[in-house]
Amino acid sequence: MAWHAALSFQRCVLAICAVLLTLIIFAQVIARYVFQTAIFGLEEIAVYIAIWFYFLGGSVGASERGHISASLTDILIKNDTAQQAIKTFSSLLTSVVCGWMVVWSWGLASWSLKMGMMSTEVNIPIGYVHLAMPVGLGLMTLYFVAEFAEHCADLLRRLRG
Repeated sequence: MAWHAALSFQRCVLAICAVLLTLIIFAQVIARYVFQTAIFGLEEIAVYIAIWFYFLGGSVGASERGHISASLTDILIKNDTAQQAIKTFSSLLTSVVCGWMVVWSWGLASWSLKMGMMSTEVNIPIGYVHLAMPVGLGLMTLYFVAEFAEHCADLLRRLRG
C-alpha cells in the first residue's frame, strides 16, 4: 500500500513538473517573440524544475523496469537458470552502483547546502536543486533492490526445481 502511494506521489510530482515546465517555456516564448523581452530568471527556474523532473522520472522508470537494457544474454545463453543468474548479478551490480551514487550525491547536496551556495538569478539555495540527485537516486536504488530481491527469489525457485 505504501509502495503504491509513494509511486502515485512521484507521478503526481512529475505531472506538476511537466505542467510547470510547459507553462514556463510557453511564457518565455511569448515574452520573447511577442513582447520582445525576457522574464528574468525563468530559464533558471525551468532548469531546476527539469532536474527534479529527470531524477524523479528516472525513479519511476526504475519502478516500472522501463530502463534501457542491451542484454545479449537472452540470445547467447539458452539455459534459463544461467540467464536468471546473470539477471540477478546484473541487478545486484545496478543496486550497488546506484547506492554508491546516492552516497556521492548526498555529499554534494549537503556540501552545497552547508556552504550556502545560491543560484545566480533567482537566488535560491543550489542545495535544494542538488537534493534531486540523492532523492531520485535513492528511490531508484530502492526499486533496483526490490528487483534484485525478485530475481534472487526467481533464481532460487529455478535452482530448487
